[in-house]
Amino acid sequence: MPRQGHSLLREGLVAGGLGAAAVAVWFLITDFAQGRPLSTPSILGQVVLFGITDPAVSPVQTGPLIAYTLLHVGAFILFGIAVTHLFHLAMTSALARFALVAVGVVFELFFFMLTFMLFAGTSYLFPWWSVLVANTLALLAMGYYLVGRHQGLRHSFRQEPLGAEEGTR
Repeated sequence: MPRQGHSLLREGLVAGGLGAAAVAVWFLITDFAQGRPLSTPSILGQVVLFGITDPAVSPVQTGPLIAYTLLHVGAFILFGIAVTHLFHLAMTSALARFALVAVGVVFELFFFMLTFMLFAGTSYLFPWWSVLVANTLALLAMGYYLVGRHQGLRHSFRQEPLGAEEGTR
């Protein structure tokens, strides 16, 4: 339920967009550093969406690149809306504040394990530390934006820290 002055949809779109952009920029930088710009979304599109087990690293495949980019942005927008809703709940619920921390940890572990399981044949292209950095940047970008929009959340954490029983101080 949106708070006065806060739009769940608008904030979720922005938060999700920031998370998606953080990951995309990170992999664009790493792709450029390796001399293969835009290869990451092209490879991921080939593997995830088209089931290709031996993806072409070069030249970039436009169809898989566009398809994966749309999937990536869409997934982050949905995640952004869900996290924004959790931020709204966290303003008044210690359980929701705890859930925010848990969501961050699960987000990191989920994508780390997904990368490990789905990309065994392409793991040399996506080292674990690079996925960890990308996801951490996404969480930081989204968190920075949402904490900035919900200044009262800091007060809520001070008033009722994680682990405190709801209603006790």
